[in-house]
Amino acid sequence: MGRKRKSPDSKKQKGIKTKKGDNLNGIIYIVIIIGILLRLVFPLLNTGLWHDECAVAINIIDRDFWGLFNPLRFLQVAPPLFLSAVKLCVLGINPLDNPVITDFVLRIVPLVSGIASIFCFYYLLKNLFVNKYIQLAGLIMFAFNPVLIRYSYELKPYSTDVLIAVLITIYFIKYNPDSYFKQFLQILGISFFMFISFPAAFVITGGIVNTLFKDYKKFFCAAAAFGLVLVFYFVYHIWGIMEVHGQGMDNYWRAYFVNINNIYDLTILNIKNSFNIFVLPVITLAGLAAGFVISCIKNTKFAVIFASIILIVLISSYLHLYPFVVRMLLFLIPFLIILICELADLTPSGTIINKLIPVIIFILCGYYLFVMNGVLLSKVNTRTNLGLKEMANAVSNNGYSVVIPRNSNVEWIYYSRFYNFRPESVYFQEWNTPSEEWLNSIPRSKYYYFAPFETRIPEKVSQKSGGVIKLGTRGVILKID
Repeated sequence: MGRKRKSPDSKKQKGIKTKKGDNLNGIIYIVIIIGILLRLVFPLLNTGLWHDECAVAINIIDRDFWGLFNPLRFLQVAPPLFLSAVKLCVLGINPLDNPVITDFVLRIVPLVSGIASIFCFYYLLKNLFVNKYIQLAGLIMFAFNPVLIRYSYELKPYSTDVLIAVLITIYFIKYNPDSYFKQFLQILGISFFMFISFPAAFVITGGIVNTLFKDYKKFFCAAAAFGLVLVFYFVYHIWGIMEVHGQGMDNYWRAYFVNINNIYDLTILNIKNSFNIFVLPVITLAGLAAGFVISCIKNTKFAVIFASIILIVLISSYLHLYPFVVRMLLFLIPFLIILICELADLTPSGTIINKLIPVIIFILCGYYLFVMNGVLLSKVNTRTNLGLKEMANAVSNNGYSVVIPRNSNVEWIYYSRFYNFRPESVYFQEWNTPSEEWLNSIPRSKYYYFAPFETRIPEKVSQKSGGVIKLGTRGVILKID
């Protein structure tokens, strides 16, 4: 039987399809470029480190590599290899030379992770969806997501969590080792991602659960490899963190551990803050649920991985091991986007809804790019670095003093090392709201009240005549003349 020849019409149709694909590829490249540029906005704005970032920075700068594997100061918790990667970047500079340069270098790892995750997520989309429009829509929701953009330039492992989660998912979606020994070795290697990203444990567990439905022997090989690393990591590192910080972290996150009464409210809060598109969070939640049902039918492998991850996260949160809060769950955003894409991909070709997909994508692009990111950029006010510079000049040239509440000492410890403040010009207070007696004990009438971590302006300070709010972050820097 001879090979069936294609008609000229079929060639023409194929050519048209290829041309449309090429056009969409061009748009996809533009979306990726814009996503990268959005992640570079914060470095260009010279945003300073906020409270928790300063705390992590002090640990990284003041410790050697071995010290990063021990519990951190200031109630901070971060994966040791993430901290080590940041430490390697700092080794190339003198961390006391320039606060702007140091802030940027400290954030190189999160920034690179945020940019790399765009490419990796698009690769995952191409492996899950054939429809180019669906790939484009998913990429827009990921590349322009303001929460992902924000945390791509923060000295925390959250953007790295997203990158690692996507990479591990790609592995379990695409690769299936042909021998049990290879399965064991590969999972053994992947398990060390937990030293870079805590949530990697959830994603790896989800992938391993999926192997149970394919080949139970491979499941036991994978579980054994993962178990070896997990036990070692728990005994060596996690146990020490829990022993030192356990009670403090439990008190801090107590409102974000799930139980029967708050699981719905926390879920809606997370969707609203990290993922909601145009509609009420509850409608988005319904769409995600529908997308999951479709995924169970069309892409069982992904559905099993996602369901396992969610179940383990909820159990961990219920046991007070992992808070159910937006920044700690950032790694779930790629999975939620895929569920929405599953829902959109259900529309049959030739229908009105299917033909409207390009219009929907255009609106989606504009909403994410201009509305959501406009709101995000309007809230950028982290200027502690500039505030310290102004204060240092005023103390040196004009005889000002600096007054610091104890809960803002982390910012002071980090940024003051770049400037020469005389000890006699700095006054620490014990409590957030100072007493009249303590205020009167300050010998100079001109001073800055440095409180970047305050949630409000302390009343007794704001009542002082001449108080002018200067550059601050979550609170204020008051200039008192």
